[in-house]
Amino acid sequence: MSTNQSVMMTRRGKFRIIYRELKRRNLLKSTPIILCEGDSWFSTPLSPNMLDWLVNATPDEEARMAPVLGKGGLFFRAEKSGDLAINMFTRKNIKDLAKWFGQFDFDAVLISAGGNDCVDDFLKGLFKDDNEMSVAEAREKVRDSGRFDEVHSAYWRFLDRFTSIKPNVPIIGHTYDYPLRLGVPGDLTLRNLGVAAVFKKTVGDWISRYIKHVLPDLNDQLAFSKQLIDDFVDRVLKPLDQEFPSFSFVDLRGSLTTKEHWFDEMHPTGEGFHILAKKMRAVVIQKLAEKLGGDSPASDS
Repeated sequence: MSTNQSVMMTRRGKFRIIYRELKRRNLLKSTPIILCEGDSWFSTPLSPNMLDWLVNATPDEEARMAPVLGKGGLFFRAEKSGDLAINMFTRKNIKDLAKWFGQFDFDAVLISAGGNDCVDDFLKGLFKDDNEMSVAEAREKVRDSGRFDEVHSAYWRFLDRFTSIKPNVPIIGHTYDYPLRLGVPGDLTLRNLGVAAVFKKTVGDWISRYIKHVLPDLNDQLAFSKQLIDDFVDRVLKPLDQEFPSFSFVDLRGSLTTKEHWFDEMHPTGEGFHILAKKMRAVVIQKLAEKLGGDSPASDS
């Protein structure tokens, strides 16, 4: 097994096998063990997603044998595209993940959740009978719906259970970036999706189509979308950061400033995810170092 590249594991049985082998070789202390749960920012197959960039080296990094997260890294990957936080963090799902979390010596937890909760069917139902309104009115309607409270409660259930098991393991979330390509569905090709592109008709859009009758001006739609992201941070992530000492989040807002970094309304391109992953990686490395009480086994060359 390579000792300087990350190991991407998707099947739970394989995770257990590799973990035991690392333990047998006395490599657990030098190998970050990471539990990952999330949505399409961790799992989309359309391009290398943010978690892919954390797990795998770029061709240039491979050529230089540069470490991704130090001397290898074993990732328990439970993410799934399209997941909502309110569905991801049910008591049943949390119980299942908590069993794994308690059985193995994880060094960190990465979560990506909440991006789907305030779009798509939620927006469709919320605005379906409404007429044109201002951005401020649309924003207030979302706030009054109680959706952010639901997302906060879902996160809280997850964090409360996990911190009760291992209070010193860092749990790291992230914001989403401001969408720039509203009303633009993803371009499905054999190259970016494989054979599935033949059977899947569209990817998106999940925002513009449901608000354009109340916010017909594109600039207003962009402003509304930006405020959705900000309210998710202010009403979900920031309160959780205060409530749980082991939880923190990476602020990715304003990182991708050109449309070329976006594949569709909600997903960056592979290059865009790479930019975001660098920010995420820096925080993961810092948190690992803090947990281990010194130099982290992860270094970003």
